[in-house]
Amino acid sequence: MKARLKISDDMDDAIASLNRLGSSAGKAQAQAVNEVVKQAEQQLRTEVGSVFDRPTPFTLNAFRIQYAKPSQPEAAIWVKDEKAGASKGLAPEDWFKPQVYGGERALKASERMLRAKGILPPGMYAVPGKGARLDAYGNMSRGHITQLLSGLKAFDRAGSDHNATDSKRSVRKGHAAAFFVLRRGAKPLGIAERRGKTVQVVLVFTREPSYAPRFDFHGVVRKVSENDALIEAAVDKAVADLLGVSG
Repeated sequence: MKARLKISDDMDDAIASLNRLGSSAGKAQAQAVNEVVKQAEQQLRTEVGSVFDRPTPFTLNAFRIQYAKPSQPEAAIWVKDEKAGASKGLAPEDWFKPQVYGGERALKASERMLRAKGILPPGMYAVPGKGARLDAYGNMSRGHITQLLSGLKAFDRAGSDHNATDSKRSVRKGHAAAFFVLRRGAKPLGIAERRGKTVQVVLVFTREPSYAPRFDFHGVVRKVSENDALIEAAVDKAVADLLGVSG
């Protein structure tokens, strides 16, 4: 998802101020547009904090800007579409799409591994159970997920194999003996962890969650791009900077 920003031709006063600069108009226009797109990014981050509970840095920093240039005085802002280590195997865009447009969320990397192993049934997702160790953002901690995948021998990532083995070191960790699939008859219900005499449910299998749109990415950017007072102030500052006039 991407939104573009530029100074509209119907901004008469702003366009007139820029035109008076002659050949330098493009430079001032690009500076003004870049100020506006930075405001759009800030508003998107504010909206993230308002809509989502305890958003992670991954979510707050999901936006990327293509800045305007004198030769092309139009900027763009979008949700990053490349994967990162902190994204649980998902690009930010994959995570944001159902929040913006509604629908089913993408599978997390751990869910894809459990499904590939035949543990997580088709059409089901995994959510933390009462025994899951959570991080500061309410998600199952990466360390706990790694232990679980290792114990179930479901860890599958290129160049890395954390699966439990019969080695003494692996047996001492106890992950293979600790984690098991909870079933009702033949139906898998989730994953439990047994440590000593304590048994806790750490993952629960649930139907595909379907989201209603709740993050108005395009609406937030449009509101900024249609704020005439903001744009005129940005143009005035850009013109003053170019002419060396202090405010």
